[in-house]
Amino acid sequence: MEKLTFSKVVGFILAAAFAIVIGICTWALMVGDSMNTVMTEQTQHTVRIVGFASLLAACVTWWCQRFVAHRGFVMRTLFALFIFLVAFCSFGGLLRFIYIRITYMSQQDWSPSGLYFASINDFYTFLVEMLTMGFGFAGLAIAAAVFVALFGTREPRTVEL
Repeated sequence: MEKLTFSKVVGFILAAAFAIVIGICTWALMVGDSMNTVMTEQTQHTVRIVGFASLLAACVTWWCQRFVAHRGFVMRTLFALFIFLVAFCSFGGLLRFIYIRITYMSQQDWSPSGLYFASINDFYTFLVEMLTMGFGFAGLAIAAAVFVALFGTREPRTVEL
């Protein structure tokens, strides 16, 4: 078992704070975009799903950063951006799928093909809803990637001769 060091404790606290801040910022971004329209019940649930999906995506991004810890800043940033976007879309689709299955349990097709096509539909629906957010989410995702590249796990660069 690994030793518990001060840097690991600080890293854990930074990762938790980062995930919470990204979740709240994404949630606030969705609320701000929805303020001009009437917030239906489905929009409110989508806003909550977006917040939780971004929180989980931020945790996964911070954890995966150790795979490129010995790379340069640009590579760490691009890797963090890619992981954040993929994890965010995946968690968002999964959370929407779970929410729909729990809320409308009696109206669902529970066969394997029904679950498959429903999960694909929920994933695409989540992506379409996220595309309406526009540049605000893109800026937030880039800022998250830069933050992870700056403050995430880093190791000294090694040169092989």
